[in-house]
Amino acid sequence: MTDWTPTTLLSVDEHADSERASNGHSRYGAYIADRPAKFHEYESPGTCLTADEFAAAAWEVATPPILIGYVNLRPDLQSVTTHYTDNSELLIKVSVPLWHNDLPADRRPRYPWQDWTTEYDYGTRDDKYRAAYQPDIKGDRPAVLTESHILISTTGWDLPTPQHTEGRALVEEAKHVVHEIVRRVNEHAGPMVAQLLGDR
Repeated sequence: MTDWTPTTLLSVDEHADSERASNGHSRYGAYIADRPAKFHEYESPGTCLTADEFAAAAWEVATPPILIGYVNLRPDLQSVTTHYTDNSELLIKVSVPLWHNDLPADRRPRYPWQDWTTEYDYGTRDDKYRAAYQPDIKGDRPAVLTESHILISTTGWDLPTPQHTEGRALVEEAKHVVHEIVRRVNEHAGPMVAQLLGDR
């Protein structure tokens, strides 16, 4: 279980990945093997993706909704996903729910507008970083749900061009990329999220 902090947004659970592996090596590797078309150029098996394309594919398969439990997201965040600019630059998008109390006092919605709702997570037993959920919407209780998106460039990150399109060597390359994204998101976006949320 990860000890979350104001700036720790992501972690990787390699122990669980090997322990739950149906192939005896890596659960993540099994998910990659089930999706070979994601890891080579379109209709060109054996032709490697670019570094950015590979990073996006590796991250997509490593994270929910495809794979749950390999990359862990701090419960109070919505998602960490990849996106491209109009110039095909790879970005990482961190989506952070903002509660009404996080907004300036003169900009907070007033009753009867609902906010995010939450519940205690008995799995993590974490009372500090609770997941935000959409509330039940009733006719007289509309909801105003605010979310902030942090976009960070991957330029300069250690995202190598893959040399393989299958097998355990491909899995190791994908794992390298996943660990690099986790490290960089915690390093760069972690302090920004902490500031947004008041280091809570």
